[in-house]
Amino acid sequence: MIGKPVPGNYLAVPATGYSPSPALTTRGEWEMVRFMQRFTYLLTFLLLPLVQLPGMAITSAYSRYYEDGEIRPIGQYFGAALTGQGFRTVIASQPDQPAGQYFIAKLEEASNAGVVKARMAYFISDRKEAEVFEWDLSGEDLRGWLYLGLTGADWPSEDIQPLAWKIELLDGSGRLLVEWKSFLWEMP
Repeated sequence: MIGKPVPGNYLAVPATGYSPSPALTTRGEWEMVRFMQRFTYLLTFLLLPLVQLPGMAITSAYSRYYEDGEIRPIGQYFGAALTGQGFRTVIASQPDQPAGQYFIAKLEEASNAGVVKARMAYFISDRKEAEVFEWDLSGEDLRGWLYLGLTGADWPSEDIQPLAWKIELLDGSGRLLVEWKSFLWEMP
């Protein structure tokens, strides 16, 4: 009966109409169910940090060489910073010399990501070892497009294109948040 105690069971039936399964009539069986529920909650709580929740993602990326006038906003001629240009965040390795090779990533959910560092490894044709470069992004307001530029003396020539490259965005503890690899990065 709904709302009345079940004979032989120590539990009273709540007014909501829910009653324990008729098979769970002893206290020991009901306590086993409660133990399994608590174990499931504990396991979920312990494993949740290992799951990468949907958040920031790089949906596409490419590289391109920009001349000084192509990447520099008009405001920079009047003393404004190179970064923060409407829909994009531009970070150059040498901001006073913005011409160079840029690695451009389309970001999703970037504003609240907690990114403090970008690391890029790349291969160019005249070197057998990967070159690695890092940018400090702490304090930057990331926008929809992230332009990471190797500019000035950091990029050898306009005629040299990267063969393979990988971008990694890291949080304050150095944990990898998201990465993007070019097609040739994992090729043998």
